[in-house]
Amino acid sequence: MKKIIYIPVAAFMLLLAISSCKKDPVIDGGLSVAKVNMSTYDYLKSNSRHLFDTTLLIVDKAGMKDMINGPGTFFVPDDYAIASYLAAKQNDARKIDERKNFTIDTLFKYYSAQMLKDSMGIYFFPLKLSRDELSANGVLYQTSTPNIKLMVSLEENADDYQVDGIISTKPKYIYLTKIRGEKDLVNSNGTTSDPSGNPQKLDIKVLCQTTGIITNNGIIHVLSNQHTWTFKQ
Repeated sequence: MKKIIYIPVAAFMLLLAISSCKKDPVIDGGLSVAKVNMSTYDYLKSNSRHLFDTTLLIVDKAGMKDMINGPGTFFVPDDYAIASYLAAKQNDARKIDERKNFTIDTLFKYYSAQMLKDSMGIYFFPLKLSRDELSANGVLYQTSTPNIKLMVSLEENADDYQVDGIISTKPKYIYLTKIRGEKDLVNSNGTTSDPSGNPQKLDIKVLCQTTGIITNNGIIHVLSNQHTWTFKQ
């Protein structure tokens, strides 16, 4: 890959420090009232828990506000995803020099606006991908970053929210997947493997914790807190 309300850097570093203790998301599969009378940007900015402050800071630095406010679908990495990325980059840096830090300021110092746009742009699709458009097998869709396609799927989970005689319908969740090599195979025991047999080419599959938020211009699906921005491993 080419390489709301703003929070102070000190506050972000506190978020980074506690990122290893991040809470598991509450997976709801969607909203009871999906439509919000706001743009995508304003909806994320208005979040009462300020979960997208740093995400929008990158959007602003990348000059992407108009893009995410255009027709399309934004799979939103939240501030936990950004914190995980910065922590991983700092870990890489400290393998060379244990005194090195990698903060949001470091990111903005060394990454140009175009590099930030390429990195955040993989989460924006110029199509409206509602649940009705998706399939269990998944489809590769072109992102706003040239030559980068990601797979979007809607898959059943038989282990959640089923009670005999009361709830029999299997819940369906939206996943965003980065295919590495070829699409993984599902084995008879439920595990996955890359057709090449190389474990380094296993796909990176991310659950959406909230889906189907319909703004005045597009659709929002929020990725799990466990995701790391740019799919960094």
